[in-house]
Amino acid sequence: MEVSYFLMDYHFANRLFPCSLDVVERFKQFGEAAILSDGDMIFQPLKVERSGLREAVDGKVMIYIHKENELDDVEARYPADHYVLIDDKVRILDAVKKAWGARVTTVFPRQGHYAADSKETAKYPTPDVTVDRIDQLLEYDLTRLVAATS
Repeated sequence: MEVSYFLMDYHFANRLFPCSLDVVERFKQFGEAAILSDGDMIFQPLKVERSGLREAVDGKVMIYIHKENELDDVEARYPADHYVLIDDKVRILDAVKKAWGARVTTVFPRQGHYAADSKETAKYPTPDVTVDRIDQLLEYDLTRLVAATS
């Protein structure tokens, strides 16, 4: 209960990586931006809301138990010729690449505790784009991202 109450009052905006919201704004210039997340159905929406990410994507947030299994729903909600998926879990990037192939550019920022697990990341193919920090994506334009797609 103590942990639950702590999380209910936590200021998640303080936990965003530097320039995360700037990256969202930049990518909105390329097309529709949405959050595709997974996790606890109580705390994950709270984290997205309190961090400012929900507002940054104009409320376009999808949260699933296993997001990689919900790609048909993602496509139905946000149809596109090409997607750019940024995730710190290469397992997710690999699953989405297998499903969408050349229709998705997978982007792996090496930040966060999932990204730091070198044994786990070594199990999967290299994503299309890898950056050390999320703010490095400010240097990318859509042409460069799509060109990186393998």
